[in-house]
Amino acid sequence: MSYSNNPRADLHNGIVQQWTPRPGPSPRSGSHTPADDEDDYAAAHGDGANGYHSVDAEGAPASPPITEDDERWWRDQERNEAIMRGVEEMQITRPRGHKVSFHYNSQVEDMHFGKTHPMKPWRLTLTKHLVLGYGLQYSMDTYQAVAAGKDQVRAFHDSDYVDFLSEVSPQTFEQLCQIERFAKHAPPKHEHDSVDLGPFNLSTSPGADCPVFDGMSTYLFLYTGATLAATHQLTTQNSDIAINWSGGLHHAHKSEASGFCYINDIVLAILDMLRVYARVLYIDIDVHHGDGVEEAFQRQPRVMTLSYHRYGPYDDTGHKFFPGTGDLTDVGLRGTVGEHFALNVPIPSGIDDRQYKYLFESTTSRAIEAFNPSAIVLQCGADSLGGDRLGQFNMNIKAHGECVAFVKRFRLPLLILGGGGYTARNVARAWCYETAIATDNGANLDPMIPVDILPRPEAFTKFRGHGDGKLFPNFARTHPNDCKDADLESVVKFLEGELKYVRNSPWVKMDQLPRMSAMEAMMQDEDEVLKDGKAERERRWKERDPAGRGELR
Repeated sequence: MSYSNNPRADLHNGIVQQWTPRPGPSPRSGSHTPADDEDDYAAAHGDGANGYHSVDAEGAPASPPITEDDERWWRDQERNEAIMRGVEEMQITRPRGHKVSFHYNSQVEDMHFGKTHPMKPWRLTLTKHLVLGYGLQYSMDTYQAVAAGKDQVRAFHDSDYVDFLSEVSPQTFEQLCQIERFAKHAPPKHEHDSVDLGPFNLSTSPGADCPVFDGMSTYLFLYTGATLAATHQLTTQNSDIAINWSGGLHHAHKSEASGFCYINDIVLAILDMLRVYARVLYIDIDVHHGDGVEEAFQRQPRVMTLSYHRYGPYDDTGHKFFPGTGDLTDVGLRGTVGEHFALNVPIPSGIDDRQYKYLFESTTSRAIEAFNPSAIVLQCGADSLGGDRLGQFNMNIKAHGECVAFVKRFRLPLLILGGGGYTARNVARAWCYETAIATDNGANLDPMIPVDILPRPEAFTKFRGHGDGKLFPNFARTHPNDCKDADLESVVKFLEGELKYVRNSPWVKMDQLPRMSAMEAMMQDEDEVLKDGKAERERRWKERDPAGRGELR
């Protein structure tokens, strides 16, 4: 069934998508297995297939099975019965007092950024396997997302950029680059560029941060559509918490891609929210600064951005940790009504669970008290976990999940999104656990993953360092802890001083929404600043060589 007032998504009350693979290899992923993550890839995809079919609330196929193999079908039936036994044993239930919706489309899994690229969409395959294996689909409403429309994406992004994204592929890239309205967006060349960048910071060169790959348009508009559908559930009060783990791409700018991010679904979601909510608080726990979101709302006092991120030199070479923005003193655009409405918590390498908990709870609670948001968007990038391929923190899964639990306690409409995360098996562990937290089942999950139910248990058990089938493996301290408690206390004290300005702002005392014309005028002013201002020139200088960020691949 589907809600008649929500044409963006179809509701399934049973399991979202089954695990029966399509015969034959994937057209993209099957032939490109990165050597350094081959074990994760094989565990997630098996023979390279990614096909799943929907089932209804009673467990019967919503459409004919993809395969005629009765034996395989009965194995799936037995697996579903095992899941239900686990649901009963762990007492997985729907939450009382709030409604949770889960938005997803399996097509986002079947994409491949490149053989050596850190972004692995099959982390979403593993996440789905854990969510379904633990039976969490029975604790929430599950929706199959549909692609966003170009007009919806144009609510923030430049029209030429949206058209380019909708048409580009490895086969059409060179031809599109010759069209004048696209060619004018190509960045200037620099002698130290390690890749040949085309319009909008996109490239087909090896090593590009934002490569053009097969199926890219489908991927981009699907993850954006899932975020907008989740937002719709909140703004229409059909859900109190809405989840889209394929979203949260916070680096994308108005007219260019950046840091593996192409469409900024977060900005689009917040713009939708501002039509209903007086104020929206954006919280980002990705290891990288949420620069694209902060930039979009740097003149907007109805949006507060709060980013916890690694900041400073990446290593002894002097490379800055990407994107090089988000200093403690960056508090919004100076001299505008948006000043003091951007909070940044720069964190040195190696922070541990105790220190992160202190920083997060101290600052977030003060920000919520001062800003008095009507709704919250929480970006849960899992590259802030210990052992991540690009991150430099020593945080464990339970500490990461405690951030979700802490925000949830304020009982405000909450949009939960994914983000970074480059060790696929640990991304899946974290996002499964945080799905359980959202549905009040976090304490009920068996600490041992039900690997006998999962279609590809090797991802969590087979190789050394895969966690021995545990949901909460203890990550070794792989990075020296450069965080000093006294310095963290100084950060909290500085941010508390900034929040004094927020408490006294007339925008915080506002209960009614401003006229739409006033809000649109403010966003138009923002466009002019981004187009001509010093801040935009400085950002482009910092990111002029995005592939040379210095992070290990």
